[in-house]
Amino acid sequence: MSKVVEPDSPRISGMAHAIAGYRAEFSVEFWMALHRHRWLLALVLAYWIIGLGVARYTGMPTGATVATYLPIYLELMPVTLAAIVLGRAIGIVCIDRPSRPLSHIARDLRCSVFTPRRIANGLPMLASMLLFGGTFTLIKASMPALNDYSWDAKFEALDRWLHGGIAPWQFLQPWLGNPLVTHAINIVYAVWFAILGVTWVWQVFSLRDEFLRKQFFWSLLVTWILLGNIAATYLASAGPCYFGRMTGLPDPFQPLMTYLHWADTINPIWALQAQEMLWRHHLTQQVEVAAGISAMPSLHVAIATLLTLLCWRTHKFLGIAMTLYAVTIMIGSVHLGWHYAVDGYAGFLGSCLIWWIVGRCLRRQVRRDLVMSDDD
Repeated sequence: MSKVVEPDSPRISGMAHAIAGYRAEFSVEFWMALHRHRWLLALVLAYWIIGLGVARYTGMPTGATVATYLPIYLELMPVTLAAIVLGRAIGIVCIDRPSRPLSHIARDLRCSVFTPRRIANGLPMLASMLLFGGTFTLIKASMPALNDYSWDAKFEALDRWLHGGIAPWQFLQPWLGNPLVTHAINIVYAVWFAILGVTWVWQVFSLRDEFLRKQFFWSLLVTWILLGNIAATYLASAGPCYFGRMTGLPDPFQPLMTYLHWADTINPIWALQAQEMLWRHHLTQQVEVAAGISAMPSLHVAIATLLTLLCWRTHKFLGIAMTLYAVTIMIGSVHLGWHYAVDGYAGFLGSCLIWWIVGRCLRRQVRRDLVMSDDD
């Protein structure tokens, strides 16, 4: 006969006490986290309100600000948490090699990973980025109603002028014009979303360097807003892959696109399918994940640059690896027909400037807080 544990047994009482203690500590940490993130949350709230105004003006569905990325959240967060648990467990078993691995893993998860402070500190940014991402995509998808795409011919001419009268993709073609090489670059370009997502989750729950974490999130949000919405709307351009369809002019990128379609028959070039999907969304003005056509400035390059700056401040090896990745993204954006070279240059310079300004502002805030604390 199995042993029945009485409700008032020491084990049940201990569990109830631990849960109560966790909830109490979580409540305190959560309100402290809301206070620490108050200005970031205020920025997201203001941005969301502006997004609702844009939606009403352009006839876009306001619910898309929340619904666009909610399914991805619900699907990926359990997977992400499971990956974190599995990664910690593998590290403990392979590196620490404790005599009682299961007990060691459980204690590590309880005391280091799923602590009240870490979870409470991450939740405000976790929730706000869901709202921010949907609002950004809605505004980006609204671009055709906000401004005409009139800059493609200018950027194509600027590209040639900066590079001695030769289009940048023509410089790259002798080196990269091989289906296997193009396929590899296509893969590197496609995993940009995954790398951004992993880095974002890492920083959401990171407790290692609060200053660096704030600098990353402020820079990320401001980059999306200033470069991805404001600059992109004012400098509305579609990019080389849409040049002929958007401008109605003779298409100087037709040889590049012909090569990419030929390479696709040998090794799949997913960029071509993504380009056609975005074009369909553009014609129907749908708000879908990653919807909206915008070339200038390149957010792929801008965000890769921010990730590089973050990684250099974290570890030399990560900095080197992310630098190589960012350079590949810059080259791939031109080779795959997504961007003019000047789009990448603008994205790189813009994100570096934003990172620097945000860092100066945060350091000034830290000094002001220290002075106020000394006065108290």
